[in-house]
Amino acid sequence: MFTIDERFRGLPAVREQVIALYQSINSPHLAIPGKPAGPAQAFIVGLRGPSGFAVFIYLYLAEAQDCAVYVPARRNANPEEFQQDEAEALGFVESMGFMMDNVNYRGLAAEQQDELLRTLPVFHKDPRQVPGQGKKSRADDKRTASANLGRLLAAF
Repeated sequence: MFTIDERFRGLPAVREQVIALYQSINSPHLAIPGKPAGPAQAFIVGLRGPSGFAVFIYLYLAEAQDCAVYVPARRNANPEEFQQDEAEALGFVESMGFMMDNVNYRGLAAEQQDELLRTLPVFHKDPRQVPGQGKKSRADDKRTASANLGRLLAAF
């Protein structure tokens, strides 16, 4: 159902287009065809278009500042088809070893939504444009790992 589309380097969107957002709480080591192997982060994004809904899978390779975008077979899904595509996307990334967290994007305040649109790599036109990448310290990595562990434990 999902295939890599090399034309996509990101999914720039406005706040009103995003209807669902999932983010991985772990970073398994992946070998994506045509990309350097390394730790990856996964995002599942549900977007509303002019004639329906679509679910996209975005895999971000931070060390290489590269990405792979998986696109759905249908991009004009109705709400029921969207739910099916969303479940299939979750199963697809979980089969790669990702543990996903529902960000509950629609339930966030507008300021928090805008912050996610500015900072998450999935919403940039090119993964090399992600703010703060390549400038992380070890302390930042530890805080991220701690936050991810906390979210994982809270899920149980």
